[in-house]
Formats: sequence, C-alpha cells, structure tokens
Amino acid sequence: MVSAFTQTTHKGNVTTFFFLGFNNTAVYNLLLFILVLIIYIVTICGNFLIIMLVYYSKTLHSPMYFFLSQLSISDIILTTDIAPHMLHIVLHERTSISFSEFCGPNVIDHLFCDFNPLVELSCSDTSRVQMEVTLLCVPVLIFPFLVIVVSYTYIVLTILKISSFSGRLKSFSTCSSHLTVVFIFYGTLIAAYLIPKKGQSQTISKIRSLLYTVFTSFVNPFIYSLRNKEIKDSLKT
Repeated sequence: MVSAFTQTTHKGNVTTFFFLGFNNTAVYNLLLFILVLIIYIVTICGNFLIIMLVYYSKTLHSPMYFFLSQLSISDIILTTDIAPHMLHIVLHERTSISFSEFCGPNVIDHLFCDFNPLVELSCSDTSRVQMEVTLLCVPVLIFPFLVIVVSYTYIVLTILKISSFSGRLKSFSTCSSHLTVVFIFYGTLIAAYLIPKKGQSQTISKIRSLLYTVFTSFVNPFIYSLRNKEIKDSLKT
C-alpha cells in the first residue's frame, strides 16, 4: 500500500499527504473506530458536564473548580482537534490532507498530522528544527513535570503525617490515580519528543500518540472531578 501511494508522488512540490492509520483489516479498523468514537463521546460529555456543574452550582465557585473547568475545556479542544480526523482515517483506512514546503514521499504512517511523522518526510535538513523541539521540551514538558512531581512529593509527606490509617489510605488512593494520569501524559509526550526514534515500532508510536491525545482527556473527568464529593453532591441536586 505504501509503495502504491509513493508512486503517485509528484516530482515537484508535494501538496497532498496520505495517512495509513493502523493499516489493518477492515474488521479491526471498525472495532478501533467504535472504541475511539465511544471514548470521544464520553470525553466530550464528561468534560462538558463538569463545565456546566462548575458554572451553575454555587458551591463549586472556588479557584480549584475554576481550574478543573479550564482543564475540561482544554481536554475538549485537544480531543476535538485530533479525534474526528483520526476517526475518518481509521474508518476509511486511508485519507489525505492538503499541505505544501515538501517534495518527496507523501505517505504519513500515522493516525493524524503529528510533528515527528511529518518532519520525517521533509526533503530539507531538519536538524535545526529537531534541536528547537528538543530545547522547547525543557520548559514545556520537563519543567512542568518536575514541578508536579515535587508538589506531589510534599503532598505525600503531608499524608504520612495523618494519624488515621483510613485517612492515609484514602489520600494515597487519590494521589496515586492523579499521578498515574500525569505519568501517562508526560511519559508518552517525553517518549515521543525526546527519545530517539530510530528502531522504534510505528505501532507503538501510534498507540503512544493515542494515550496523550485521547486517553488522558477521557480519564481526566473521572480522576480529577467526578470522584470528588462536592461534584457528586452537585449532580444529585
């Protein structure tokens, strides 16, 4: 399939790119389409519910819930930017987008127009761009991740001072679920943009992209908000 697409590449500038998706059987792609669609719908509904609850419930008018509603808005924007086109690629097995500044192969072996698969098709020297991305990862990824880890370290130290065993257990349960989402999100991003790509499986790369673009937005409402007692009370009223 790749060679068939590549043969259609123009000798001049490339203006259209084709996506391969997972490049599997129709049944597999249909099951993947249904799974991603369900995740997308639940993500939108869950995050929209949180936004509405924070907006209408006076008991939730506090800085913490304001920031949780901003997280929900960010999740909706991120997922809506990625998921619909991803669903189109998975359902139709192949799809294309228009794009110019390229002259070689026009097949992107990925689920959406991610940075690394696109740069790999460039006919020019991309070492400077790659260096800029690596440097930007420090303030954008590494620094926030370290701040979160340090913050949760202090939280854990505070939890250890709780005299009640049940209180410590409940607090550790909450923190562990939060940290799981943090490690999935930042771990996959760091793996995608900092670890050398040579020898990496394309399937692993695609699954990794699904984790930080779709999965984390899906679980955020359940981890950060819907388990909260005040949110549950607002749902009942």
